[in-house]
Amino acid sequence: MSLWYWGLAGLVLWGPKVRATVDPVLVPAGGQWRYWVNRVDSQGPPAGWWLPDFDDSSWPVGRGGFGSGLGDETTVLERTNVVSACFRTAFVVENPSEIRWLVLRAGYQSGLAVWLNGTNVYSIGLRQPPSVWDQTPPFYGRWYTREVDLSGFTGILRTGTNILAVQVHSHVTNPAALFWSGELRANVTRGPILSRVQSRTARIGVRTARPATVRVRYGNGDVLDRTATGLGPARDHVVELTNLEPAMEWSYQVVVEAEGAEVALPVEKFRTPPERGRLRFVVVGDSGSGTLPQLQVVSCLSTAAVDLILHTGDLVYPELTRELVGLRCLSVMDPLLRRVPMYLTMGNHDLYNTLYRDLPGTPYLETFDLPTNAVTGTGHFYSFDVGEVHFVSLFAPTLLPFPGTTNFALGPESVQLQWLREDLAASGKPWRVVFLHSPLFTSGGRRYDDMNTNGVPDRLELQGWLLPVLSRYGVQAVFCGHDHVYERFRPVQGVHIWTSGGGGYTLYSLTERDPLSVKFEVRFHHLECEVEGDRLVVVARDRFGAVFDRAEVPRVLPPSVDAGLEGSAGQDPLALRLEWNSAPGERYRVERAESLEGPFVGVEDLIANDFRTVWSTPLRDNASLSGAGAVFYRVVWLR
Repeated sequence: MSLWYWGLAGLVLWGPKVRATVDPVLVPAGGQWRYWVNRVDSQGPPAGWWLPDFDDSSWPVGRGGFGSGLGDETTVLERTNVVSACFRTAFVVENPSEIRWLVLRAGYQSGLAVWLNGTNVYSIGLRQPPSVWDQTPPFYGRWYTREVDLSGFTGILRTGTNILAVQVHSHVTNPAALFWSGELRANVTRGPILSRVQSRTARIGVRTARPATVRVRYGNGDVLDRTATGLGPARDHVVELTNLEPAMEWSYQVVVEAEGAEVALPVEKFRTPPERGRLRFVVVGDSGSGTLPQLQVVSCLSTAAVDLILHTGDLVYPELTRELVGLRCLSVMDPLLRRVPMYLTMGNHDLYNTLYRDLPGTPYLETFDLPTNAVTGTGHFYSFDVGEVHFVSLFAPTLLPFPGTTNFALGPESVQLQWLREDLAASGKPWRVVFLHSPLFTSGGRRYDDMNTNGVPDRLELQGWLLPVLSRYGVQAVFCGHDHVYERFRPVQGVHIWTSGGGGYTLYSLTERDPLSVKFEVRFHHLECEVEGDRLVVVARDRFGAVFDRAEVPRVLPPSVDAGLEGSAGQDPLALRLEWNSAPGERYRVERAESLEGPFVGVEDLIANDFRTVWSTPLRDNASLSGAGAVFYRVVWLR
């Protein structure tokens, strides 16, 4: 992650006390606003509507963002002959002197005027004074979210209730095209964001409004007796906390120093995962457009007590850009990301690159503090361990050949597939979980995708490349996205597979039911997963909190035996060869009987050292293969 600066922690005692703190989020993305829509044939808004003492109690209330039926809003406004709309929201500041830097993140289409406590602090695209409600500015697309530094206006903040007022103007009067989504942040523009939390280390990311030095105070419980300092001055920081202990609650506080001022953010808490024992994680995918379903899914999954989040890709729609990743992903998930780390896999919308000239995936890799792989040195695909689980993120945004991604793309002879074999073979963890964007199986709208246009559906190619490797190295569960549905399948070669792409964007419908499909649902959702002992429990919960599916995955499947003969025809003796799925460290017994009914007696006990076990024995009398004097073998798992 090239644009982040990070440093290691040292054990030191904290000296001077930092003053009381203000939460960075003053007005949240998706927060509540009062609004008034101005039609061309109306009289416009009430006089002085932007003033702090104006009574807006009769105005309707909605959650941001707002739009005139554009498809990516939470609250839909009327769309006939609309020329502008007014928005007001209140926020409370107990001590304005604690706010040194102030930033507005604004998504709008097409003109914008902003008032803070009655003072016009920002206008853009308007040819007339901002109070003129019926002016039509030049077109400006809502994809280009602006980050506006309002630090020069911190002096007009009040103790108690403050009012942020916004007027958004359409570039035409018929048909209307309005959009507004925004947040107001104090002291930092992003974060704090927790990442890469292990049993003994964790990382804290933060972006500051100005170049700054950042340090993190942290400790067990409420005693912040350690300090980690990042490199600076810079705007983007990742600070690493070390010498943690597993399965404990830790507190941390970010302190920012710049321009002769020092401010501290509120104390946050997180829990280090256990090195052994129960581990909980959630899975969500295809989420980020800022719509109401996304807010509901995030709100619901935020109530789960989990150690980490897996995201199956497509974090931002229509594409992940530096402008949109804040309002449509990080800001929506802000309270959750302060205390739970999120691990990602790239979706196709995370690679699209129409807004500016960067290699596909550049903003994604800049934004998120992800592990990397030793082959390409990037976060396109990677693995990590938490507790007793080995997690693998694969790069399969689709099989579309994105420019500049040849070295990372998945294929039968690809670097990534060879890396996957070696990575799984090297892991000693009893649980293996893989997540990727493109589905191996699906009954939804992506069932017949052929993005590389070779005449073979992508899902069939992925099955052919991945299933032999996943099965060979004991992967128990695979989570995919891309198809905006929920689907669970029967185990394939011992691998349990889910498609989970209902994180908040539009839903797809049934295309053709896959023969292996067990449960198919068109609804917004997330998955709650719990690993404990020899089982993984996966619960599907919709955006309203209702459980609609549940499944259990065993750590080790009972042996499924393949039998065959070794040697050439007419050669004596032939050898009987038994091969079965196994788990390293587990004990198996080969038993033999003279009849199918038994009794079976033990021939040999083995301790498996691989995920496939082979056993053979000479057959002295080939005539016995014809039926007379037949011998029967079976394999018993000695649990």
